[in-house]
Amino acid sequence: MAERFQVSMVIPDPGADDKQLFVYKAPSNSNGGGSRLLAAEFVNGAATGAGTSFSLALHKYSAAGTPAVNGTIAPAIGGTAATIWADAVPQAFVLDTDYTFIDAGEYVVLDYQEDNAAAPTNGVLTMHFQMGK
Repeated sequence: MAERFQVSMVIPDPGADDKQLFVYKAPSNSNGGGSRLLAAEFVNGAATGAGTSFSLALHKYSAAGTPAVNGTIAPAIGGTAATIWADAVPQAFVLDTDYTFIDAGEYVVLDYQEDNAAAPTNGVLTMHFQMGK
């Protein structure tokens, strides 16, 4: 069985709408190569309302000198009346298995979008990975 690991990080208010936060870079081939994203979730430390929320999506970015979007790992969660953030209740990302393998040097990027200037409060992103394919 391949090695599994977890990455957790606090996501504070990014300060503005439409931000792309580079949250993970797959190791180089000499350090184990790529990794597969198995699961991801986000929990916010405060409730939001239907008109004042934010959404998060996961994208895969290339390993190029100027990284570019290379696919959507998971569509947006949060941000709508149906999926607004409840205080301390995690929401899981629904992963598209076509994009969950992160090649050596590629990035996982958290795409942040605001609805009426809402922002995370003590938010935590947790991702579960497996080394290699």
